[in-house]
Amino acid sequence: MNTRILSLAASLAFTFGGAALAQPAVSTATGQAAAYSVASSAVGRWLYDLKGNRIGSVRKLEDGGRTAVVMVGSYFQDGSHEARVPASALSVADGRTVLRGDTALALNTAGR
Repeated sequence: MNTRILSLAASLAFTFGGAALAQPAVSTATGQAAAYSVASSAVGRWLYDLKGNRIGSVRKLEDGGRTAVVMVGSYFQDGSHEARVPASALSVADGRTVLRGDTALALNTAGR
């Protein structure tokens, strides 16, 4: 009888405890939604670094909106290329889409 109770208690602990641990935090889901909102509004706009220098433009989103494809430089410029950055690295400041953390120099080597 004691082993049945112990087995039942263990299975309940694994069932309900594991389910509670597997659920994402509300703030994570909210943060992802906010990042997707910023990234989706950035498509087709110029992208700037933190110093205000123009890096290129945001071309599209991939991976369900988690990755932004950036055209570094302009289409007719030598050395222009696509690079992929996390959509969560994009923000809007003073009406401009800004890439936090990465600089144009880092993106010049990415994606080649």
